[in-house]
Amino acid sequence: MPRFDAGRVAQIVSERSGLQRLLLDDGTRAYALTEVVGSASQGDLVIVNTTAVDLDLGTGGWHVVHWIDGNEANSKEHKGRVLKARYLSEQTEVDPHVSERSDLVGARVLLCVLHSHIGAVAVAMSSSKVGYLMTDQAALPLALSDLVAELTSADLVATTATVGQAFGGEIEAVNVASGVGALMDSGSSRILLGAGPGHVGTASKLGFSAMELAGHASVLHALGAEVALCVRASQVDERQRHRGISDHMRSLLKAIPVEINVPVPHGEDSSWVTELGHYAHLAEPVDVARALNKSGVEITSMGEPLYQDELACSYLGAAASWLLGMER
Repeated sequence: MPRFDAGRVAQIVSERSGLQRLLLDDGTRAYALTEVVGSASQGDLVIVNTTAVDLDLGTGGWHVVHWIDGNEANSKEHKGRVLKARYLSEQTEVDPHVSERSDLVGARVLLCVLHSHIGAVAVAMSSSKVGYLMTDQAALPLALSDLVAELTSADLVATTATVGQAFGGEIEAVNVASGVGALMDSGSSRILLGAGPGHVGTASKLGFSAMELAGHASVLHALGAEVALCVRASQVDERQRHRGISDHMRSLLKAIPVEINVPVPHGEDSSWVTELGHYAHLAEPVDVARALNKSGVEITSMGEPLYQDELACSYLGAAASWLLGMER
């Protein structure tokens, strides 16, 4: 069951669109999703969900503000007729974009296993026309992503869309297909697709959040989009299942019944891709490490700077090359 506690706001630590970070009077920290609970002020009594912190999971040591006492007047009036986070006390109204498209021909969609990969590829592409579609397999509020906030501020992501139960994007959509259509309607046909922060793994072949991408690949391919899977690889991850090519890649590709693209850097073995029935798109990688250092965008993977993982950067660079449509 969820666990709750009460405290008073001692300090507003930081705030941006959709998110406040607070210091409470007992020294603990909490964040408030302002589109859901409104904005807090110093001295406000707040009810916080402490579950993740109590279990030493998830939110990086931050409680979640569930209620701000006496804040009814701070609630925004919404005009949407669709609910997201449905049937939870925090369910929120949105007005989803409804595209008139019947197919997704012309879209190029890169499926990303990790949230950090979204940032690395966006930085490597350095394009102001890339869209990001956030699914609902991890964090539901887009406002929680420091990475996306940084990417949009730097004009490295043009438009964000949130689909399923996820919310807070510039565009709200009902599902992945309609979300891709909505991004195309907004002028973004090059799309990064993946969950927000909070990926779950269970050290098993099938029990990881990104397994959702298998279904999305099938639907997008059937509707005419070009689809590729960004390879998760590492030379520094201490876990054997993620050293080299992550086991998750084989699990995903086995589960995708249609042939999709898998960007592979020149010089790396691609036989495992073809053996699993997919197309190895050999590419000259964009220099991800250099792009990250130049941009100043800090991206970590398992607590370490991503630019230090040469193998990871090589595959991410190949994925960026594919999404840019660069010649092989």
